[in-house]
Amino acid sequence: MADHRLRIARTACAPIALMLLAACMLAACVQAKTSLLAGTKPLFGDQFQLNVFEDFTDGKAVAATASVFRWNATRYALVSGDPPSGVKFFAAEPLDADTLLIEASNETDYAYLLGRKLAEGTYRILPVDEKYLDKATQSGTCVTQNSETCTVATRQQLDTFVRASLGKTIAYTMVAVISVPKN
Repeated sequence: MADHRLRIARTACAPIALMLLAACMLAACVQAKTSLLAGTKPLFGDQFQLNVFEDFTDGKAVAATASVFRWNATRYALVSGDPPSGVKFFAAEPLDADTLLIEASNETDYAYLLGRKLAEGTYRILPVDEKYLDKATQSGTCVTQNSETCTVATRQQLDTFVRASLGKTIAYTMVAVISVPKN
């Protein structure tokens, strides 16, 4: 049953192109039609390779992608490779020493994820998920909402969902490894 729900969730959220992170392949996703992260910095240097591992079975990743991203003054842009879910751009900002808020984009939609540091350069990726708020709060916070996605328009709305998602765990595992070239 869980596999069936996961397959349905992946299909429903795939169009919003999650970066690091197809983690939105989960039942609920928070997204926007414009960037809500301002003033981000190149946390991973000017350029890095992103390796994403997902669909773990018996402790082994069934799917893996590799891509290269370069900082372009406001966000990271895809340079080459096979990005997860067609992500072309992303930005990240630290929430604390071990957690990042990630904004992944395909140029038209912006999806939000959390990166939890497992080790240096290695993050478990989780969605910012609407399901952690009650239906009334969801209705009052989402600009538009369907069974898979909540669209927000302001940073304050996004932060409401981020706070609710922090500290939650989910069954789906996606791991991102960031390799920065040595100078």
